[in-house]
Amino acid sequence: MSETKKLLEELDGKVTGLLSNLRESKANSLKLNQEIEALKNELTKKNEALELLTKQNETLKNEQPGENQADLKNKIGEMVKEIDRCISLLKV
Repeated sequence: MSETKKLLEELDGKVTGLLSNLRESKANSLKLNQEIEALKNELTKKNEALELLTKQNETLKNEQPGENQADLKNKIGEMVKEIDRCISLLKV
């Protein structure tokens, strides 16, 4: 009879341990699910930001490049003239 009692106590201990492990696993699962949700929200925000930046990039690509290039050419031309003036002053 004492052997049966020992087996029952052992079984009871194992069941208690399993229940404890189950509670820990459920808590861990809940924590991981919350983390997954947070990461999904972060990913959604980053995807929206990427989409916005992609649209802005396309808008910038489609702008009139001639106007910007003409402005840049004028500025570069002015800079070259100023450099030429400086060089001529250094020669004197």
